[in-house]
Amino acid sequence: MQKIDSTVEQGETVVQVVIAVPIVLSMLLIAIQAMLFMHSAQIATLAASKGASVAANSQGNIVQALNTATITAAELGAQLIGSPTAKISNGFATVQVRVAVPNVAPFFPTSVLRQGEEPLESFVPEDER
Repeated sequence: MQKIDSTVEQGETVVQVVIAVPIVLSMLLIAIQAMLFMHSAQIATLAASKGASVAANSQGNIVQALNTATITAAELGAQLIGSPTAKISNGFATVQVRVAVPNVAPFFPTSVLRQGEEPLESFVPEDER
């Protein structure tokens, strides 16, 4: 039988753990932060799109569009930064929403801004088509 020489110096395992654990935890926190950012961006996109859709369907009712965007973000648990903005120009309804991003890891944006745009609906009678 051959004897395998497995010499592990004392303290080597402790040094490996001290180096590995912070790296693994940092990677985990960065992955969680990226997920939180993408989730907040999705909420902002949905709120802006719904607001623009309401404005386009209601002949440019900006107040109703802003209420819809605010309510949509609140229902999905997002915290708005400021109020959404809306405008009607060149036959399009545009709504912008800024949502706060929860912070777990440093060096990531603290908010995300998204815009939704929809063409205004217009009714054309059949005999005019």
